Amino acid sequence: MGLDMYLTGEKFFTGFDKPRAQEDGFEVEAHTLKLGYWRKHPNLHGYIVTTFADGVDECQEINLGADDIRRIITAIEARELPHTEGFFFGASDDSKEERKRDVEVFTKALAWLEDVKKPVERKPEPMGAGMATIKIEPGDYDGVTEMRSVIYRASW
Repeated sequence: MGLDMYLTGEKFFTGFDKPRAQEDGFEVEAHTLKLGYWRKHPNLHGYIVTTFADGVDECQEINLGADDIRRIITAIEARELPHTEGFFFGASDDSKEERKRDVEVFTKALAWLEDVKKPVERKPEPMGAGMATIKIEPGDYDGVTEMRSVIYRASW
């Protein structure tokens, strides 16, 4: 029993131009990857919950965008994680090694999140009566077969 903290990455496959893979007789829509795990690091948990979940701590999923991850890295490096306590949460050690490990986990998660090809952006062309269209050219979606997200969740 205690505070377990998980950082996961989800690849959601769009399948615009390719058939989706099959698993157990069903199309694979997403894969979840383990990007990070902490045991009893309440200060990091407190920062994430306070900053990105309005202080609501119900073991819910907290989606983290690239700017959120950068903000976490900055807070760790600046030693701005708030002292946080909770039932069976344990204690963060705030050592140089812990900070280095935390920054490494979030830096890798950020690199993974941003390492996805984006479709070519096109400006909408007016059609009249409040409507617009975007003309899709061949190649606009080449290689775009997934969307990515980073999710933080804790349990105790």
